[in-house]
Amino acid sequence: MKELFKRVAVAVIAIPLLVFIILEGSWYFFTLIAIIAIGGQLELYNISRAKGGIPQTFSGLLITIALLFIIQLGPGNYLLIIVISGLLFLTVFEMFNNKGSAILNTAITLLGILYPGIFLAMLLYLRSNAQNMGISSAGGFILTLFVSIWACDSFAYFIGVAIGKHRLFERVSPKKSIEGAVAGICGSFLVFLTVYYFKWYDIPLAIAVWTALCTGVIGQAGDLVESWFKRDAQVKDSSHILPGHGGLLDRFDSLILISPFLMIIYLFYTG
Repeated sequence: MKELFKRVAVAVIAIPLLVFIILEGSWYFFTLIAIIAIGGQLELYNISRAKGGIPQTFSGLLITIALLFIIQLGPGNYLLIIVISGLLFLTVFEMFNNKGSAILNTAITLLGILYPGIFLAMLLYLRSNAQNMGISSAGGFILTLFVSIWACDSFAYFIGVAIGKHRLFERVSPKKSIEGAVAGICGSFLVFLTVYYFKWYDIPLAIAVWTALCTGVIGQAGDLVESWFKRDAQVKDSSHILPGHGGLLDRFDSLILISPFLMIIYLFYTG
């Protein structure tokens, strides 16, 4: 009961704030994505320490922050120089670190830049360029994406609990079922097709369908990937920063993996 109260309390505060930030966009949305990316990166680095990794936290965070600013402000020589210099620095500096495995340390530092850093930077780009896909409201599209992820998780959980009999990926997440996964995909489609049908904003049917499919399938894959990282490190939650919800990676694991796949859809549609 106490955990349920925490979850509800956080949701009551967070949901209206998220809606405002997503619809407002600009530096509000940048700040949200930066918090998720940097916080998630720190959580990943902490998880890696359970496996003996010693990531270069400062270098990794600096590169991620620079990448986010590059997307927000537009590619610029000075920011690109920071990123390239940072990548060079972290590979060379590992020789002077002389702790643990050089390969493992460098690999986990780079992984933190990629996941969640670069992946979420792609969502920033999509928020700024959604109109190129025929979407009239970038804020509306991102909000629909968040609602679709929530619907996918909810449908998967409740249908899985009710009728789930066939395990989806027992080695990674013993409780997830194929029935729940199919229901999650249906939940994602329900959200995007509802928005398309009632024309809350203009969105091409092809984009609505492909984004719903991406959210339903890749979103659930993102949850499994993060669960696999935690299971490998033998930790329950990525952190306890969100009372009753775990860490930022626990809450936004689906969004992190969905973002680069949405970028692929964007490139195909506008290419």
